[in-house]
Amino acid sequence: MQKSIPSLLASGLALSLSTVEPAQATTPINLLANSETDLQQSIFKVEKHALENGLQVWIHHEPTSTIARADLILNVGARNETLAINGISHMLEHMTFTGTEQWDETQVQKTIDQLGGRWNAWTSQEFTGYYATVPAGDLETALEWLSEVVFRTTLPADKLEREREVVFQEKGGRYDWAWDQAERLGLGYNLTEKLEHQMFSRSSFDFSVIGRDRAIKQIDRADLVAYHRQHYRPNNAVLVVAGNTPPDQVLAAAQRFLGTLESGEIPPRPETPQPKGLSQSTVVVRGASVSDQVRLKLVAPTLAQGHPDYWALEVVSEALDHQLHEQLRLNHGLVYSVGAWNETYTDLGYFAISTRVHRKNTDKALAIIREILQTAQGGLKADAVTEAKKSLVGRWSLAMDSAERRAGWILDWVGVLDPDQPIPDYPAAIAAVTEADLQRVIETYLQPSQFHIGMHKPIVTVTRAARWAGILLGLGGLGLLAWYGFSHPAALSALLNR
Repeated sequence: MQKSIPSLLASGLALSLSTVEPAQATTPINLLANSETDLQQSIFKVEKHALENGLQVWIHHEPTSTIARADLILNVGARNETLAINGISHMLEHMTFTGTEQWDETQVQKTIDQLGGRWNAWTSQEFTGYYATVPAGDLETALEWLSEVVFRTTLPADKLEREREVVFQEKGGRYDWAWDQAERLGLGYNLTEKLEHQMFSRSSFDFSVIGRDRAIKQIDRADLVAYHRQHYRPNNAVLVVAGNTPPDQVLAAAQRFLGTLESGEIPPRPETPQPKGLSQSTVVVRGASVSDQVRLKLVAPTLAQGHPDYWALEVVSEALDHQLHEQLRLNHGLVYSVGAWNETYTDLGYFAISTRVHRKNTDKALAIIREILQTAQGGLKADAVTEAKKSLVGRWSLAMDSAERRAGWILDWVGVLDPDQPIPDYPAAIAAVTEADLQRVIETYLQPSQFHIGMHKPIVTVTRAARWAGILLGLGGLGLLAWYGFSHPAALSALLNR
C-alpha cells in the first residue's frame, strides 16, 4: 500500500527561486523511474536524478521549510590515499576555500556568510563533503558557491604553507614520532585502531584522515592539483538538496551551475580489507590517563551498511544496548554508561560494545558482557525486541525535525546505494525485521568467540601520580623534620611544646 507524505510536509507554499536560465543539455534522468518503492517512504520522499555529466542529484522537497540545504559529496577520502600522501584528502578540503576561478578567498568566505547562512566541509575515510545552508530563496547562490569551491578552486600556491600549518595545529602538532615511540613501548592510546588491526587485513582502511606528519610535510601543490583532477569529477559526486524549492527548479539550477562540468574516469574503489578469521584475542594499550578507569571495548566483524542484514543488526544492537545498561549500570552499578552498535562503512563493518569501568571491576564487567552475549544465542525476548524497535524508530523520527537533519539521513546512503535504489524507509525496514532475521545475525556475527577484547589499562594515571606525590611529600616532610630535630633538638622541642 502506498504511503502518503505527512500533511506537515504536504502543506504550505514553496518559495520560488529566481529565474533560472534554460539548461543547454539533455533532460536529467529520473533514476527511480522504474522503482516500485519510489513513493513508499513514510516520512518523506527523495527524488534521485542524474545530469548528463554523471552528477547525481538527490532532492528532498519540504514545502514548509524556510531554508535550503545543499551538500556536495565526493567519493574520496583517506582510503583513496597512499602512505606517501596520507592526509591529502583533508588538506585538499582545506585548500579549496582559498580561491576559485571567479572569487578570491575573501569572497569565498563571505558569499554564504552575507546571506546569514552556514557553510563548511569535512573529510572521512570514504568521503569528502561540502555544504551550505541558506534561506530558501538563495539556493542558486549556494549551488554556485559549491560549484566554485569544489570544482573550480585554483589552489593558490601562496596559501599552501599557511594551510599546512593550520592542519598541523588541527592535528595537535608534529608529534607522530612521540606517538610511534609510545606504541613501540606498549604505551599507546588508540585502542580502536589496534582492534581494527586484529579484525582486518592491512589496507588503506588503516590510514588516518588527518594524515601522517611526514606525508603532510611533503605534499606540494602539484600533488593537490593531480589529486583534485583525479577525484573531483561530477560523475564521482552526489548533490543532495533539501528544502522548499520544487524539484524541477532544483534540477534547473543544478544544470546551470554544475551541468557543464566535464566528467572523467572514476578511480577504482579502495581495496576492501578482509576479516582475518582469528579466534578471540585480547589487545591491551597502556597510555597514561586521568583516572584508574579501564576502557573496555569488544568488537567482531559484521557487514557493510547496504547488506540485507543491516536492519536486523540495528535491532540487535539496540536490544543488547538496553540489556547492557540494565545489567552494568542499573543492577550492578559498575559503569556510568555503556553502548552497543554496529559500525558500518560502504564495504565492511563491525559490531562494538564499549564502556569504562574501574580497574578492580574489569573482570566482573567483562563476565557480565560475555554472559549477555551468550544468553542472546538462545534468542532475544519478544518484549525486548518490541522495545528496541520502538526506541529506534522513535529516535530516528525525532532526528528528522529539520531539513538539515533530514539531509544528514539522506547523506548516510551516498556511496551505499546503487543509483536506482531509493532511500530506505527506516520505520518500515525496522518493522520488517523478523525473529528469524535476529536469530540468524546473532548466530552468524555475534558468537562470543568471535569478539576481540580491547582494554586501555593506563600504566600511569593523574590520580595515582597525585597520590604518590602526596606520599613522597609527606615522607619528605617527616625526613626534613627528623633532620631538623637531630640538628637542632632544643629548637624542635620548643616548637613542639608551644
